[in-house]
Amino acid sequence: MDQNQTPSTTTTTMEQNQTPSSTTTTTMNQNQTSSTSTTFSSLMIGLEPLVGSLVMRLITFSCLLVSLIVIATNSFDTFNIYGLPIRVDSTDIHVYRYMISADVIGMAYTLLLIVLIFFQVKSGSPIDSGLAYFEFYGDKIILFLLATGAAAGLGLTVEYNRIKDNDETTQNIQNFINIANASASVLLLGSISSAISSIISSLNLPKRSSS
Repeated sequence: MDQNQTPSTTTTTMEQNQTPSSTTTTTMNQNQTSSTSTTFSSLMIGLEPLVGSLVMRLITFSCLLVSLIVIATNSFDTFNIYGLPIRVDSTDIHVYRYMISADVIGMAYTLLLIVLIFFQVKSGSPIDSGLAYFEFYGDKIILFLLATGAAAGLGLTVEYNRIKDNDETTQNIQNFINIANASASVLLLGSISSAISSIISSLNLPKRSSS
């Protein structure tokens, strides 16, 4: 009888030996799942600043585009000293030329950053020291350009309204100034969103450049 029970005892021993192996496999799967979840969470946290920066730059680009369209198409009709009709465009006034230049340069820079950040987010690599430094220093320059452009346009409008003679000012000139003022106001909004982008890039520079 004892000899017949020996195989049964051996089978029981084998099942006991297999149990730790199954437990080990389950533990490894749980560790791998936890590691994958942690990596994904870290990646999403790392991408959040880039996504926020991308959104702000889209807003900036939209404001600059609207400002450029408004100021570039603005004009009025008047007469020269000989009584001949002439057409005055915004590009004939130096202040508005500066506004247009600020719009164009700001749009070019913002569009470049949008493309670079988009591919950075798409690749899933939130840290790039080269992009970090380019974004950091570029934001400061563009912010200065946009802010001074908006200030120049708004300042000219205020000064004109202060010294104008209502009896001699034509309605066409007044409409021209009002439209230019609207363009400068939109440019100011673009400079504000650019300032927010500049703050984001400043906060994220140490983290990105450390890699």
